[in-house]
Amino acid sequence: MRIIFSGGGTGGHIYPALAIREILLTKHSFESGYVGVTGGMEEKIVTRISDIQFMGVRAQGMPRTLSAKWFSFPYVNAMGIVDAYKHLKKFKPDLVVATGGFVSFPSLTAAKLLGIPYVIHEQNAAMGVTNRIFAKNAAKVLLTYESAAKTDDKRIILTGNPVRSAFLKQSSSESRFKKKEGEFTLLAVGGSRGALSINKACIALANEWLPKHPEIKLIHISGERDHEMVSKAIEKQPENYMLLPYLHEMKEAFDVADLLISRAGATILSEIAVCKKPAILVPYPYATDNHQEKNARTLEKLGAAKVLLDKDLSLDNLIKIITEIKDGDNLAKMSEAMSKSRPEDVENRILKQIEEVLENK
Repeated sequence: MRIIFSGGGTGGHIYPALAIREILLTKHSFESGYVGVTGGMEEKIVTRISDIQFMGVRAQGMPRTLSAKWFSFPYVNAMGIVDAYKHLKKFKPDLVVATGGFVSFPSLTAAKLLGIPYVIHEQNAAMGVTNRIFAKNAAKVLLTYESAAKTDDKRIILTGNPVRSAFLKQSSSESRFKKKEGEFTLLAVGGSRGALSINKACIALANEWLPKHPEIKLIHISGERDHEMVSKAIEKQPENYMLLPYLHEMKEAFDVADLLISRAGATILSEIAVCKKPAILVPYPYATDNHQEKNARTLEKLGAAKVLLDKDLSLDNLIKIITEIKDGDNLAKMSEAMSKSRPEDVENRILKQIEEVLENK
């Protein structure tokens, strides 16, 4: 059996695809391929895995403003369809699993042309453009949030969002992160590409607030893009501050964190939920269909998170919310609510739905 996975642009599309692959490998033996943008983030991540064949294609996201990319956009994606068609024709997959992002467009177009069944997984509370286009012909459409699509069609199933197997394992005693007794640990992460507004807020925390609060530690994952800027902007790095450009073993940082400061992409929200961590969510304001705020508001209604809009993110506002959450039993209540925000059997739900497609084939 052979299965192609596709999804990219951000870790929020890549990691769910790899998580679904891990789920299937627990019960089935198959050859794996991954279709992604040549030179894109997905190539960097996927090629670290030894037993999956990366297949590069040309692809470009739809321009959101008037620019020269409007002229290259149709050509690049047409060539991407040709690339994907050649890869799929040669690999001969039994199934294509796509998790969104513009790279899924050529992959799913090629699958449709070749008559290969495909399954779509939507991570966000609002369905992305590519997934909307191909949902009507998908063998299954798997949702993280019920609001993403009407579930009156038997093909459309609410499963939840998968996480990498590392997040489902017990904590390791060999973690690089050591926690002192009585220490309150904040973990700030802006997603796979980083988040400038969160990074600037963390600079202010490190320069002005952390030196006065030695009992609080901040682990700041800035993203590689802003790492040098952040490092230079901190006048004198306090002992209770740790700066990292990126972290592949993210679970290690989650294990020691008491509270997260994060964007509201669906994948990191699922990881936060599995680890039962309260969060201050700062949705990316330019996300398609404002899906990050929709994701964040869903958790806020459950009492699992506090939402701080990007335009309102300031040192004073951030300190105020951190202090409120630390007081009393708020942390424990939010932790419990976060643990209930994700179904416990997500992985089994996804496995069952994909097995049905393979059996029907």
